Amino acid sequence: MEEVVEENSPSLSAKASLTAPIIQQALDRDRQCIFSGVVPSCGSDALVATWVFPPCLGHKAKSKYYKDADACDLSDLMVVENVVSGRKDIVTLFWENKLGVDVEDDYRIILFEVSESLNSGVPLKSHIILIDGLYRPSDRFLRLHFQECLAVSVCRGDVMEDYHEQEIENFMEELGIYNGEIDTGDTRWSTPLGSHVHAYLIRQKMAERSTVGSDMTNI
Repeated sequence: MEEVVEENSPSLSAKASLTAPIIQQALDRDRQCIFSGVVPSCGSDALVATWVFPPCLGHKAKSKYYKDADACDLSDLMVVENVVSGRKDIVTLFWENKLGVDVEDDYRIILFEVSESLNSGVPLKSHIILIDGLYRPSDRFLRLHFQECLAVSVCRGDVMEDYHEQEIENFMEELGIYNGEIDTGDTRWSTPLGSHVHAYLIRQKMAERSTVGSDMTNI
């Protein structure tokens, strides 16, 4: 989507570039990879920063951003609260919407697509590491990013394409999904299948809310 905006509105894309001062603010704030807990040293452990919700996609949050690329004000998106720091390979997955953060589940890290690059470094934490303060990453931007991850995940295919039906059913039964006794602290939620199932459950909840909202409108 960023590429589409850049092609159709280069002025907007240019205005939405991540600046050096904001990058430094984020690195100084986090001082570690918020996804793995790794403290930067050098090489593959070096921290990089990225937008949580790219300002060039601002039209998805408010239509005013896309009406006039030259005149629009992106200042409320161009802030350090809309930036996170992490190991380069993890941040790449985050930028590609293959990894997201479920704010509603105590900031649980959800891996939507398995990557071999993660095998060579410190494993992901189950939840991101946030330091409370005035400029911590905003829940609003994390939610917007997570919505993008869910949308992209749907386009990539269904969990049934990667796992056998019985395997999925056994997994969901063991984690208490069918009887309503879900243990959110179970480490299996951090596995690739656990991430797939978690994303599926979230999509189901979102669909149910949408249906309820539609029904209420028609009353």
